[in-house]
Amino acid sequence: MTDSRLTQRASTIAAAASCLLLAVAVYSNTFFSAFQFDDYLYVIDYCRAHSLESFWPPEGTRYLTYLTFALNYRAGGLDVAGYHAVNLLIHAINGLLVFLVASSLMRSPRLAQKGLPEFHMALLAALLFIAHPVQTEAVTYITQRFASLATLFYLLALASYLKYRSSGASGASKAVFYAIALLSAFAAQFTKEISFTLPFVMLSIEFAFFKGPLLPRLLKLAPFMLAMAVIPLTLFGLGSGEGVGGEIMGLQLKDLREISRHDYLVTQFRVIVTYLRLLVVPVGQNIEYDYPMFHSLFTPEVLSSFVFICFLFFGAIYLFYRSVKGGSGLLSLISAGTLWFFTTISVESSIVPIKDLIFEHRLYLPSAGAAIAASAAVFLFAEKFFSRASAWKVLAAAVVLFVLPLSVAAFERNKVWKNELTLYEDAVKKSPSKERVRYNLAWAYHRNGELDRAIEEYSADLRLAPDKDKAHYNLALIYRGMGKREEAQRHFLEALRIKPDPVAYYNLAMLYHSAGELDPAIASYEAALKARPGYEDALYNLGAALMEKGDLAGAAERFSSVIRLNPLSADAIYNLGRVYAKEGDTRRAVLAFTEALRIKPDFAEARAALASVGGAK
Repeated sequence: MTDSRLTQRASTIAAAASCLLLAVAVYSNTFFSAFQFDDYLYVIDYCRAHSLESFWPPEGTRYLTYLTFALNYRAGGLDVAGYHAVNLLIHAINGLLVFLVASSLMRSPRLAQKGLPEFHMALLAALLFIAHPVQTEAVTYITQRFASLATLFYLLALASYLKYRSSGASGASKAVFYAIALLSAFAAQFTKEISFTLPFVMLSIEFAFFKGPLLPRLLKLAPFMLAMAVIPLTLFGLGSGEGVGGEIMGLQLKDLREISRHDYLVTQFRVIVTYLRLLVVPVGQNIEYDYPMFHSLFTPEVLSSFVFICFLFFGAIYLFYRSVKGGSGLLSLISAGTLWFFTTISVESSIVPIKDLIFEHRLYLPSAGAAIAASAAVFLFAEKFFSRASAWKVLAAAVVLFVLPLSVAAFERNKVWKNELTLYEDAVKKSPSKERVRYNLAWAYHRNGELDRAIEEYSADLRLAPDKDKAHYNLALIYRGMGKREEAQRHFLEALRIKPDPVAYYNLAMLYHSAGELDPAIASYEAALKARPGYEDALYNLGAALMEKGDLAGAAERFSSVIRLNPLSADAIYNLGRVYAKEGDTRRAVLAFTEALRIKPDFAEARAALASVGGAK
């Protein structure tokens, strides 16, 4: 093995250790952070409903991410630490891959003769990527393994392809790296839709940083271009909506139908500027930005954002042109990183509408290019103003001035993710007029038993959205538990006015029933059953209400219906026995009480009832 290869291996090991140590330090306070927000839908509920067997044959959108959730569940159930450990490992690996991509670019034919401090610049890019607090949403928020895992395959494909194109690789190793790159490119497409841009980025890197006859280069890239078909076929092809991830696919297609592409696009010009601001000055981070939808390019905020984006985009192209004409190789990396940002952000910030206009996790993949550009900018600045400073001194200064403050900011931001209360209390401070934020904070207080604060936040939510049926319904449950019957009834009725729902009808019926108001209770139970035929609890309680009212035939009919639905319902069989006893049918009453005791031997009421009608004790 040559000294050069030994040096490269030592550099990679040092970079890997640095990335892992920094990632663990920054995210050390997240291992027991609670499941949040969409984690209940895409992780908890999904894992409970789908066994590993349902992942074969492999099909469906975001298949590989869902598979990792299922494997997490198989290994440790819903122990949240295991999910965080996997997310953290993915983040550390991504940092190393940023290092490998950056260093490989600097060894490419375009930059190899520029004398760039390869290790130092690549390591700084990796550390900036890992430390930046904007990454917390993609790492600490378990669901957004969608973004981080897709980025892993995306970067692995690029790093492997760059290694394949390296002049130092042997024939056998070239084939291995090419195969890894191709497999990773396809894996990325099965992880998240942001990977759609990967073939474009590979094509751009090939023609920007490498040389050679045109046709062979295109032929080598052709299989990667085929990977672009995966996402459209998954979303719109035969069998779309089936297999893993069918639920999220339905939501994606709903957004495509219901949101204006024009309005989404013009709004994203403003959003992209916000993203850029977060990369440069990461303050005011928020899980739920209160962001308006814009409808015209000529709105001042949108137009100014569009002009600024054009300035950066075409400025990056000009910088690359300058570097080709003999300028600093650092300009190539600054322009490449900038164009990477705009290319990779385009899937979620262009004409494909998404209900949520802005989310920080969408910066995860674009920030890899931004980190490379930022590292090159630091060394360009040092070259201009501190030309005698060694690469080690520049790296050390950048770590102190940028990496450490960003790490502290990320560590502090992670404290907000501790649980749903800390997360949404923070969000309400920053987006007090966003309805969903208020509702989620109210629900968090509700789940944690802080009922007075829950009432306050549900009431604030209803001032923002008077027809929020869920807020009315949850307020009704709280007031019923407090014994405030009138308030509970009012909110149940409001919830049902907005959206007739069998569970709300059932709970309203229970409210009437507990107060002895049998007629409205019976009417509400029947409404619940009309909305959901076969609603067992409603059938049972309707039978009980009818028996209390003296309608024994009606009660017997309902209890019998419950038994047909659930033959092991000891309570329904016992109450049917009570109906028979009231009707004077002792034989059938004895049979019913005996059957209830067979199912539930410690059923004291059934044993007493059996004794009272002369049955065996």
